Amino acid sequence: MRRFLGIFVLLAVFGLLLAPAPVRADFKKTKIAVLDFQMQGEGYETKDMGAIVAEWFITALVKTGRFDVIERALLKKILEEQKLAMSGVVDPGSASQVGKLLGVKTIISGSVMRLESIVEVNARIIDVESGSIIAAENVRSTSSSSLQDLINRMASKIIKNFPLEGYVVNRADGRVSIDLGRLAGVRDGMEFIVYKEGKVIRHPKTGEVLDVEKIETGRIKIVSISDKIAQGKIVKEKGKNAIAYGQMVKSVAGKLKPVEAAPVYAGAPAVVQAYGGPVRRLPPSKAQLAAQVMRKLNSKSILDKRWAAKKIIRSGLFKPAILDAVERELLKGYRDKPRNRNHVDAMAWLVKALGASANPKYKETLKKVARKAGNRKLRGYAKKALQSF
Repeated sequence: MRRFLGIFVLLAVFGLLLAPAPVRADFKKTKIAVLDFQMQGEGYETKDMGAIVAEWFITALVKTGRFDVIERALLKKILEEQKLAMSGVVDPGSASQVGKLLGVKTIISGSVMRLESIVEVNARIIDVESGSIIAAENVRSTSSSSLQDLINRMASKIIKNFPLEGYVVNRADGRVSIDLGRLAGVRDGMEFIVYKEGKVIRHPKTGEVLDVEKIETGRIKIVSISDKIAQGKIVKEKGKNAIAYGQMVKSVAGKLKPVEAAPVYAGAPAVVQAYGGPVRRLPPSKAQLAAQVMRKLNSKSILDKRWAAKKIIRSGLFKPAILDAVERELLKGYRDKPRNRNHVDAMAWLVKALGASANPKYKETLKKVARKAGNRKLRGYAKKALQSF
């Protein structure tokens, strides 16, 4: 008996060791890093506004329950070690390098531009693995909307680039249960597309699997949520019992409300609006044109700077903030001796813009260019511009 009892216990132990471990399907949050936002223009409450905006943005993302955001202290340490600024990693290659050190898949960088009543927020999603920008979003307002409201709206647009994906785990009485719950960021009223996989799509020459056909079977709307599971009612179905156990689900981005009820101006960034809605295109107003000119002046493209200078002269946009930007760009490049004709041409137009303003504030700058410019023609343009004073 003792021998049989010993064998039985031994078999039981082996059975426990060899038995498959229970499957866990815990939701894994997307790990990201958010850089300080670059601030352009004037009128911000503090010089640390870029860090404050980044904190607002992080808070909005974390509240969804779908993101694991790198602590700012760790991010700052890594950036300092790499000799990069908190808001300066705008090059996708550099961002990719830092992302790998942090162990994140995605880095988000952004900027805020303010010019008079116009505020524009931009954000870029950089894929660490490829080092490329995979998405860019923009919100803009000329109303009295607060900056924090705009940041929250930007977060809503960014989130749609990270859809929730899961499986149907039950269907009963017109209700569908999915394996995503409150901990995964599911909220009341969210909608999910339900689909099943079809044919494998292969490259005709290499045989590489490119994609798998997705066959939509319906759509559900979430009505109740627990920590790890959620129930939705079927709002659309392709056929009787088309939605079934084991099929996949993917969250649908909801519509964003407009920041303001205003037309979209030609040549200006689109005002945030409900997706798919028609817009009227009107000639740009002075304020819209001023915002566009400031973006071009701040661009790295010398052709953009030339375009901006021409537009300033032709439109009479002699606003102090714009002229200060013109002076700044001129002082950056007037002493260069490039063979690129476009560079000299752009510097000449910047000189003409300051001269056309007839603002004595910039007279000394034009004198400096007339004496020390790296190009003889540019010195001549500066001397001619001084005749306006």
